[in-house]
Amino acid sequence: MNTQAIYPDSFAKMLLERAGQKYQPSNGTEGECFFEAWCRQCARDRSMREGDDFDECDDNEVCGIIANTMAHKPEDDEYPKEWIYGKDGQPCCTAFVQAGQPIPPERDPFTRDLFEELAA
Repeated sequence: MNTQAIYPDSFAKMLLERAGQKYQPSNGTEGECFFEAWCRQCARDRSMREGDDFDECDDNEVCGIIANTMAHKPEDDEYPKEWIYGKDGQPCCTAFVQAGQPIPPERDPFTRDLFEELAA
């Protein structure tokens, strides 16, 4: 998992109460820091990672999370649940897959997690 900090530790500690809540960058600079720490290191989006033209990428090489965070507000149901404040108060993407690693298959929403009780 990517552990690069977006915020200074002192500020992240103030945000511990937001752990698990949706995250949205407050401005373009913060957004660029998030992209650099997460999206540009992720196997899910070739355009962000390699700088390739978005239109040259196949659908499976483009992460829809990025566009949805710009098109919706955090209070909208459509806003991605993957961008959250982590347990350490740092923003993170729970869909992150380190570049070079295989992307796991999508979870079937109709299949119950038999081990969810163990994870809690």
